[in-house]
Amino acid sequence: MSDRLPEEAKNFRLLGHDSSAAFGGGSIVEVSKGFAYVGSVGGSSFSAPEGFTVHDVSDPRKPHKVAEFRAPPGVHCHKLRLVGNDLLYVNSEKLAGEKGKDGRAGLFIFDISKPTAPRQVGFYDMPGSGPHRFGIDHARKLALLPCDAEGWNKRVIWTLDIRDPLKPEIVSIWGLPWQKSQDAGSGNDPMPADDTCTLHGPPVIRGNRMYAAFWGGGVAVIDCGDLTNMQLLGHVCWSPPFPGGTHTAWPIGDKPYLIVTDEARARQKFWDAQFMWVLDIRDETNPVPVAKFWPDRDKYFHRPGRFGAHNILENITTEGPWANLVFLTYFNAGLRAVDVSDPLVPKEVGYYVPATPSTQEAIQSNDIGSDEHGRLYLIDRWGAGMHILEYTG
Repeated sequence: MSDRLPEEAKNFRLLGHDSSAAFGGGSIVEVSKGFAYVGSVGGSSFSAPEGFTVHDVSDPRKPHKVAEFRAPPGVHCHKLRLVGNDLLYVNSEKLAGEKGKDGRAGLFIFDISKPTAPRQVGFYDMPGSGPHRFGIDHARKLALLPCDAEGWNKRVIWTLDIRDPLKPEIVSIWGLPWQKSQDAGSGNDPMPADDTCTLHGPPVIRGNRMYAAFWGGGVAVIDCGDLTNMQLLGHVCWSPPFPGGTHTAWPIGDKPYLIVTDEARARQKFWDAQFMWVLDIRDETNPVPVAKFWPDRDKYFHRPGRFGAHNILENITTEGPWANLVFLTYFNAGLRAVDVSDPLVPKEVGYYVPATPSTQEAIQSNDIGSDEHGRLYLIDRWGAGMHILEYTG
């Protein structure tokens, strides 16, 4: 193991830590009513059970695991979302190759009215390898999912009506025009190549517009005024020359700008790529990248593990104590807080890099969530579990 590096913090304070979250290596975290639900990356650049864990975080100084779900053979369950007050959707994504041959693709539906005893109450079947990073639009009662579909090449946008969350219904299936296939289409690809045009997600709706990131296929601005007849308004793709991996596209409040991340891949580090972009969408037909952000490359690039962007806290507001702040996970550079009040000049205003545990080579900050108290939940994918933070800036 490499030398253990100490905690690095500016404008963040550590409240608590639970190394057991997601069996050590996690992905999405959702927090409700004093409980955190954390999806496990399983065998994806880590070695842990597939499934999720539940943690009592009512006292953030003493978080502890209270329940776990271990997935059946053949599937990956690293993405989960709260639905309503007492339900949890968890993706069932087939593992690659022979490992996933017996997997059932779709969504697990859990009753979490007793958080210490999650109970499966349903399953929604989906084709191909199943859904990846999906989202829930609580106001509109919609689920937005990337998944394979008949007649399309690779993953496209599934919009589901979840007014009855136990019985989702398809509203529409939509992809970029060049993803349309004259036959069944090519899908079932849980580990796409960097240049593959496939929806990553989650798509997000603001007003009558939907924004979506398409891995090796760029960012789309979509007219979703009629969800059954969506229309592509604008599109931009910077791969090539940049390597693929466009992960998340999210609006800054009601401003005509998007924050976009390109995920740093496990296979190779890039000195001049895989960072956070700011995309100008004042002309929706011509989205233009106008700024970028990365932390100190000289400091972090040569540390073990991935150096580059991954995900953001999926709510960028222009009001309140977190106005114009992007909370961005950056793998071995931990969590970064970036002020985008001037979208053309992103400024780092805080960071938190957990101390490196003696059991792993480096921190790999993977995902970030929050709760109603304004606490942040930072998830590591290499073994460090969950750090509960307070932003003090």
